Amino acid sequence: MVNEMESLAPIKQPIAIRPEHVVSSTTTIQVKQHSASWSSGNFTISSTPTAENPLSNKLFGVDGDFASWSQRRHFRDASGLPLFEISRKKTGVTWYLQLPGEGSSKENASEPIATVVPKWSALKDKFDVHLRNAAANGEDTILAVRGQNVWKSKTNVYHHGNLVMTVKLTDMAAVYLPGKRPSWEVVVAEGMDLSLVRWLEFCLGVP
Repeated sequence: MVNEMESLAPIKQPIAIRPEHVVSSTTTIQVKQHSASWSSGNFTISSTPTAENPLSNKLFGVDGDFASWSQRRHFRDASGLPLFEISRKKTGVTWYLQLPGEGSSKENASEPIATVVPKWSALKDKFDVHLRNAAANGEDTILAVRGQNVWKSKTNVYHHGNLVMTVKLTDMAAVYLPGKRPSWEVVVAEGMDLSLVRWLEFCLGVP
């Protein structure tokens, strides 16, 4: 279990899939599930209201292909333009991230930009993310994603042992009560790509 006082460290070399979404300071965002099922993939990512800006602004949206074997998800910016897609093989548990349309058929399939590699762990989330860092000329980068408890209420993300992201479920009851829609608070370090953050949070598979 990580110490609650552990703080996020600024990243010397930014980590990104979409460099235009790298944050220049520690940033808190909100993730809200709108659909009744996690698998339907309908989410909104918004900024957190502050004293200076009391309104929450939509940053990204996610929608999924209904009844898709690959559980393909489409990530879009606030205006609805596609950023990237994630999917997995029909019988697999590994998620792959590709640019829009590149993984939708065998004819135009390409090497993924990022891949989730699950690691065995009793009850807790544990996986590594291998990605081609667009902010470092495609350099291979690994992020370690580690659940902090069996209830999946908190997850930390590390880069070279430094904490760069935390994900906290804001209301445990929302996961289990009918009609409730879960939401999460995500805090990211300076130098992280917010669109990458959303992909990581999705791959946690919180029920």
